[in-house]
Amino acid sequence: MNSFNFVDLTHPLEGTVPTWTGSCGFRSEIKMDYPEGCRVQQFKMHAGVGTHLDAPSHFFSDGLNVGDLPLDRLIVPAIKIDVKRKVDSARYMISPEDIIDFEKKYQIPKGALVLGDTGWGRYWKDKERYRNQMQFPGFLKETVDLLLKRGIVGVGIDTLSPDGSDMTFPVHHRLLGAGGYILENVANLDNVPEIGFYVAALPLRISEATESAIRCVAFIRPLA
Repeated sequence: MNSFNFVDLTHPLEGTVPTWTGSCGFRSEIKMDYPEGCRVQQFKMHAGVGTHLDAPSHFFSDGLNVGDLPLDRLIVPAIKIDVKRKVDSARYMISPEDIIDFEKKYQIPKGALVLGDTGWGRYWKDKERYRNQMQFPGFLKETVDLLLKRGIVGVGIDTLSPDGSDMTFPVHHRLLGAGGYILENVANLDNVPEIGFYVAALPLRISEATESAIRCVAFIRPLA
């Protein structure tokens, strides 16, 4: 492990985090405290809050649940599609051309996780700006079609959804329907390279869960 640097791609969970509905998605309560011997907390949260994973069963009743996803699909090589310089509005969608531009320099490994770096994560601490009346960058369905041909296991993005403002959820339907998964609200993508790293995206192993908060960590092998 000494041959890797580590980057935490997870936003801290607290009551002020941006959420899909705009309401509080996480609450921590102290049920017993140190004078009684130890601190015991209770967490109340939406399944899809903070940095989290959508499993195939989120949209498909016969899809794998969070706890059934194999570890070899959750600890995988990863790439970053950096489109920050191209994002000129909240409606920017990562396109097939963005993938083709990436492939002019690098190869997408089979079994990889693809992370979209739109720069939107800079608004995380301003939940109204981050939510932006549900207007934020995402992926085009055609982009996911192309990536599935490359054999990817999933996509992640630094916004509330890879579908952006499209509430018909074409990316969710296409990717989850193909057995892949989605990471939302990925943090600190500025701190990972475009290639040469791995990601562990580990959800709670909850029976029959379709979504789960995760601890998402990048393992980066320094250049020689």
